[in-house]
Amino acid sequence: MIIDLLLRITHVLSAAILVGGAFFMRFSLAPMLAAQDESSRKQLLPLWRPGWARLVMITSGLLLISGLVNAVLMIKRNDFGGTPYHALVAVKLLVGMVVFWLSATLAGRTDNAEKFRGQLTMWLNLNLALVLVLVGVASTMKLLPHLPKEPVTVSQPSATP
Repeated sequence: MIIDLLLRITHVLSAAILVGGAFFMRFSLAPMLAAQDESSRKQLLPLWRPGWARLVMITSGLLLISGLVNAVLMIKRNDFGGTPYHALVAVKLLVGMVVFWLSATLAGRTDNAEKFRGQLTMWLNLNLALVLVLVGVASTMKLLPHLPKEPVTVSQPSATP
């Protein structure tokens, strides 16, 4: 029970940080950077990028680990009948990996990352749209009917022949 609680807290807080940061970048940082000249943008980038890159790395890792463990525990503990739960786990994982990659690329220090930041608003819009897909998939998964699997018990052989 305590592991379930810790996994849930880790997953929700990591998602809040990663998605909150993406919303901040899209609706606050990107417009501010767009209003600056090239010289100012180049001076401002080193101020936010390293710290944000660290948070992206940490939260992406925590989300991946807690999400996979949560999915395995749910599948082991419950019978989902004919529902598409397993397929939705795969969709959520794939979309989540794209969100992690986009977040990491936008926070990166490579030449490729710099090219992506040249169209920062577009990539942030895509990232946030994918986050909405993730929330929809996760909500659907949460609402799918499922029954707890019966615990396997070993019966003792009877003493009478």
